[in-house]
Amino acid sequence: MRVRPAILLLVLCCALSGTAAAGGGNRVELKAEAACTGKSLLLGCIAEVSGPDADVLSRIPVASLPGGSKSVYVTGAAIEARVRARFLGHVVFSGADRVRVAPCTVEVSGEALKKAFVEEVLAHSPWKDTGSMEVTEVRVSRLPRLLPADSLPVRAKFARREDFLGFINATLLVGPDPSPEKVTVTARIRLMVEAPLVRAKIGAGRIIEPGDLVMRTIDLSRFPDAYVRPEDCVGKRARVTLREGKPILTGQVERKPDVCSGDTVIIRAGDRNIAVEVKGVAEKDGYRGEKIPVKNASSGRQLIGTIIAPSVVQVQL
Repeated sequence: MRVRPAILLLVLCCALSGTAAAGGGNRVELKAEAACTGKSLLLGCIAEVSGPDADVLSRIPVASLPGGSKSVYVTGAAIEARVRARFLGHVVFSGADRVRVAPCTVEVSGEALKKAFVEEVLAHSPWKDTGSMEVTEVRVSRLPRLLPADSLPVRAKFARREDFLGFINATLLVGPDPSPEKVTVTARIRLMVEAPLVRAKIGAGRIIEPGDLVMRTIDLSRFPDAYVRPEDCVGKRARVTLREGKPILTGQVERKPDVCSGDTVIIRAGDRNIAVEVKGVAEKDGYRGEKIPVKNASSGRQLIGTIIAPSVVQVQL
């Protein structure tokens, strides 16, 4: 009795299949959810792998993760294609059609964020070389979760016009680009500096002299417009009454006029070839280039002239 070739082939395939099953073939059962600690997703992290080549199969990378703390999804078809491209042996796939991969993250500590924020303030503040800076009441909006390798670096983003005095807020960028975690931070900055204070009351209109000042430590965050160098306010004229023991603010003083009301001035008339000069009295404050009324000291006549130098007023005949 002759056996047909087709029947013989079928019997042989069944025998081989039974042998493979008995020997325990390679099987991959995909999980619906899994966790990963790195940026390269290995098959062993997302599937139950069994069989004689389980160790080799488990180490096959099946996807590259973007990083960060967000979950990603990988389809079963993509996973199978990756495995078959790197492993030529027999593998049977089963389980989920797609896998949700959540990164195994760690929570960045609040103390680490606060320390990083203070370091950023000290690095970016225009006052870093002035006085003693204290950063207090630091509060973070949340504690981000990142992959262990991504916990640092931390960078701060400050407002363009931030003066780094008093209340301050900033955005911390935690983790690597291009998708760092964002955390809002608020704090209070005190800047203790030596500054000139008023020794005794200075009346409005008076010129500030060196003896009018005394150096004391102040919190500049309370007086951001205060002068911190005596030479910046000595010689200026008080626009308002300056109180004893108070710092001098920029808006409280002005540059001493080139001519003050009541000053004796020289009234000059004529040109370079012929000039006549007489004494007069200024009837208004003014700076070089401004016109002010002056009175001829001899005749009492009032004239209008232009200040051309301290205590010199040019008039037209």
